[in-house]
Amino acid sequence: MNIKDILNKRNEELLTYREEAVRRLKMLRYKGEPQYHISVDSKKKQFYLRTGDTIGKGKYIPQNKLYIAKQVASFEYLNKTIQLIDKEIKYIDSLEKNMGTFLPEDYYESLSVGRQNLVEPLKLTDKQFVETWLNEPYERSSIPFGTAEFYTDNGERVRSKSEIIIANALAKHKVPYKYECPIYMKELGVIHPDFSALNIKRRKLIYWEHLGKLDDPGYARDNAFRINVYQKNGVFPGDNLITTWETSTMPLDVKLLEQIIRHYLLE
Repeated sequence: MNIKDILNKRNEELLTYREEAVRRLKMLRYKGEPQYHISVDSKKKQFYLRTGDTIGKGKYIPQNKLYIAKQVASFEYLNKTIQLIDKEIKYIDSLEKNMGTFLPEDYYESLSVGRQNLVEPLKLTDKQFVETWLNEPYERSSIPFGTAEFYTDNGERVRSKSEIIIANALAKHKVPYKYECPIYMKELGVIHPDFSALNIKRRKLIYWEHLGKLDDPGYARDNAFRINVYQKNGVFPGDNLITTWETSTMPLDVKLLEQIIRHYLLE
């Protein structure tokens, strides 16, 4: 995520906060007139109401009228928050205007193809990054002779119908992936995750394990150990490891699969 994406996301957050602050202001009975302020004695847990020209703490607010303190304090808090939000939004707008049409590291892509061929970019373009990763040679795990054959729409052989669904979904969303690309894990040695996929936007490598026989006790035990080893090696479910599963009575949820791909690999 580049700085422009971060700024846009922050701007959206601020607008959401502002909308909520304005909504809450409209719900308050106290509208700022007359202009009161709240003084707080934190040690005694007491509250006082004063006007702008009041000297000292002001008038003590008894517990049975605490709603008055809440109204005035909320009014002050929400108005000040809106001021801070507007100030930050203005700063973000100014920053974006001064940044130009593209970031320095993206300047290479604005060059003509002929000029691009003459220079080496400081940062690989998304296309170059993906091509470099996909072109790294690897040896996938072999499938035993006589095993049932399953092929994806791209003609790639996988081990199950569910893996066909996953591979085709990744291809549909143009997510670069490798099938059973080997990695080294302490305690397990070299293993072959079902899929290794790239989140291009974040330039993040994510592994994907599909657990297809969880109602088999031995299979479930072995894969529970495997997931634990992943975590010991810094690969965590929900971060850089996707896990999907099924049993003989609960097949792979295709609709959920679409959500998983969008969440982990496209955003």
